[in-house]
Amino acid sequence: MILTVGNTKGGVGKTTLAVQLAISRALEGRDVWLIDGDRQGTAGAAISARSITGRSPGIACAQYPDGAQLRTQINQQRDKWQDIVIDAGGRDSTALRAALVLTDVLVGLKLNQRLEAERLS
Repeated sequence: MILTVGNTKGGVGKTTLAVQLAISRALEGRDVWLIDGDRQGTAGAAISARSITGRSPGIACAQYPDGAQLRTQINQQRDKWQDIVIDAGGRDSTALRAALVLTDVLVGLKLNQRLEAERLS
């Protein structure tokens, strides 16, 4: 299954959710590949930090912020993994668009508008 966590707005928790979903699926015994589709590379940094501290399960992770590269890599490797979790960047990008075309499940996050307005004041 290919699952994409996406939104065109940054700061809504996409990376946190994508990393936690990948960990959860791996804890269930599934072979999981986490793809960081954001140029910031936060999902990859989180997985690296987990690895350095010896936390398990280990998660395979790659960063493909370019849509063509993301699409090519997923198409070449999709049969090697039971689950692919894509953390799509917080803006309209070629990586987000490629992920949307490939995904089986899309998880979109939306902030409470009232909380967003209170944060601005």
